[in-house]
Amino acid sequence: MKSPFRTVEADWFDADWTESSPGYEKTVDIDVFGNREQFAENMEYLYSIIAVDAEENTYGRLYVNDTFLRCRIQTSKKTNWKGYIYSEVELTFIAPELAWVVEMRRRFYPSQESEDDTGLNFPYDHPFDFSAEDAGMAVWEIDHVTSSDFQMIIYGPCANPYVIINDHTYAIYTDVENGEYMVIDSRDCTVKKYLINGTVQDMFHERGLADSVFEKIPSGLLRLNWSGSFGFDLTLFLERREARW
Repeated sequence: MKSPFRTVEADWFDADWTESSPGYEKTVDIDVFGNREQFAENMEYLYSIIAVDAEENTYGRLYVNDTFLRCRIQTSKKTNWKGYIYSEVELTFIAPELAWVVEMRRRFYPSQESEDDTGLNFPYDHPFDFSAEDAGMAVWEIDHVTSSDFQMIIYGPCANPYVIINDHTYAIYTDVENGEYMVIDSRDCTVKKYLINGTVQDMFHERGLADSVFEKIPSGLLRLNWSGSFGFDLTLFLERREARW
């Protein structure tokens, strides 16, 4: 959005609700500037970024504001590059599905912890929003049009942890020791426990069966209940057909 790479036109705000098995295309036109030496360096730098996912045949992320689209660049066309000081570049992105994602994250603490406590020793930290809650109880307002996939990270120590969201129970029947954590991911229907020694255990067969632990989380007002003896992080992946303005 600024020199030496400036977006001049893009169709990332166009929405499409039809299904397309080969995937979706998005086009972004950018201008590249510089004197003769800088221009060549800028074009080489652009190539070093856009070619990685294409060469590896994998998908990256195209970010627009606070949304991202899982995609990769399929073609890169250059026009008007006279004099090696300027070029118009048309980038065509291919996406397996037209799903722009907004990530919403929140951390829920054990009942003995609050935002004023120190010494929280989670495996990694994020600038999540949080607030003091009653023991094992919380509410969260989700402003979205549909239910959403999620990732839930449960931190030990705890035994047979469960989280109830609007009367739906997400339960795993296993012990999570101090320093360990467990990840439930509805996008690929996996449950994995990460041990202190670096081992990763598949907990798929230890999941609760009365309610699916991969059930998408609804929009609107969420009422969360858990034992309060452990903390967990909840990330919602809010999908939409166009990038957020």
